[in-house]
Parts: sequence; structure tokens; C-alpha cells
Amino acid sequence: DMFINPAVSGTKAYNAFFMQTRQQWLGFQGAPLSTNISYHGALNNRSAMGGYVMFDKASPSMQGNLQINYAYHIPLDYERVNLSFGLGGKVMYHNLDFNEEVLPPGFDNAFSSTSHDQILFDASSGVYFYGQDFYFSYSVSNLLQSSFNSPVKESFPNNEIRNYYGMGAYKFQILNNDWQLEPSFFLRKMEGQPTVVDFSTRILYIQNNWGGVTYRNDGTMILSFGFGSGNIHFSYSYDHTFMGEITQYTYGTHEIGLAFHIQTLSKKIGF
Repeated sequence: DMFINPAVSGTKAYNAFFMQTRQQWLGFQGAPLSTNISYHGALNNRSAMGGYVMFDKASPSMQGNLQINYAYHIPLDYERVNLSFGLGGKVMYHNLDFNEEVLPPGFDNAFSSTSHDQILFDASSGVYFYGQDFYFSYSVSNLLQSSFNSPVKESFPNNEIRNYYGMGAYKFQILNNDWQLEPSFFLRKMEGQPTVVDFSTRILYIQNNWGGVTYRNDGTMILSFGFGSGNIHFSYSYDHTFMGEITQYTYGTHEIGLAFHIQTLSKKIGF
């Protein structure tokens, strides 16, 4: 969540250190592979910082990102309900490297067998309204829409397109409060593209152990689970799309996460 919205930084009762890797579309050579490491936590009862490093490989492109976030939290009149505002600054490294043998015949301005490297800067912002059993969030990434290459006759812009995100969830206490039911939604709107919406439901047992199912409006189903022991938590999800021609050629998408919960000052003072 902090990867999407910088205002999430410092919203936990612990400092969150998270490692995640995602392999898309097994069965395709050069399929997208993403890996990220993130960390965030409260500096005091109002300010928090966080950041992440991300590596994304999808032949013939490679991208590496480093983002630093700052969030300011405002306690509201209700018990343990807060409003957070966040800003993030991002440094991006882009690389495009087409192998000459895989290029189409003839000359095309959009392709070149010469490697192209570019370093860019961009920003993100967000707001996060949260309590012990719920959260609602809105954020925007790639605010500056930086361009990593010169447009080819305005038809191949190479922009970091602005993305808009919304998400929310609520936990219902069931079965002696040991079990919780958490429906949630997540939506992403990329400029010039249709909105993608996820509808999810998780069942949690004593907070640390859970299983969930997600339906995405592009025809994708996601099964996921997670469990924890002490301050270490493991999660796994499997995506499979049931729409489009790709479904008969791919073995789905796998994602693995490992999180460490580190005690922080915010937990000691009950923030």
C-alpha cells in the first residue's frame, strides 16, 4: 500500500520492512519480472517517512526506481482515527535495449538496436483516512509525466503516464473477535486507458493468518494467503486471467512477499 500511496507511511503500529517479487505470465520468454523492497515508519506522533527500491524487467525494457516519501498525520476527534497526507519524490532509471536479430525488417523510428538509457525524476501524492478497522485512500503517481525518450511523430510518446489510485477496506469482527472478514476494493485509472477495479475479500484469523480471493474487472481471478509467526510474515498470491487470447498460453502470475514488523515509538505511545 505504501508503494501506491506515500501517505501510508507511518500508519502502522510498527516499522514495516517488506520484500516482494512478482513473476507475470509464466510460459512466456522475457515475461515481466518485478522486485521491490520497501520500509516505512513513524518519526513521531505526527511525521513519518518511508521509501522503496523497485526493479522491473520486461524485455526489451528495464526500469529501476528509488522513491522517498514523507507523510504528516492528523489525529481526529474519534478514537484512533487519523488523516494522513503524503508526498513522494522518485528517481527512475530507464533502459531500452533491442537485440538487432529480433527487430522487424526495415526501418522504424520507434525501434533502434542501440541501447537507450535515461534518468528521470517524478513525484507522487496521496491522502489516507484510517482507523483500527478501516482505511480509505486516494493517490496520484507520475505527477510530472516525465518522458524518457523523444516522441516519434506524437504517436509513441514514451511518457510515465499519470496514474490515479483509490482503495478502501473495512474489517468486521466475527466469531469471538478471533476471526475477521475484510471486504475491500482497489481501482487504478491510467490516463487514456479504461479503469481497472479489484474487488477482494479476506478472512483473517488472529490478525496474522489470512486467505483471500479477488476478482478484477478485466477477467482476472486472484487467490492469496498469508501467515505470520512473531514479527515475520509471509504472503503468496496467484493470478490467472480468463479473458483474451493470452489465457491459453500462460500459466498465470505468481507473487511472493516477506515482511518484518519492527517495533517503533508509535507502538509504545499508542499512536
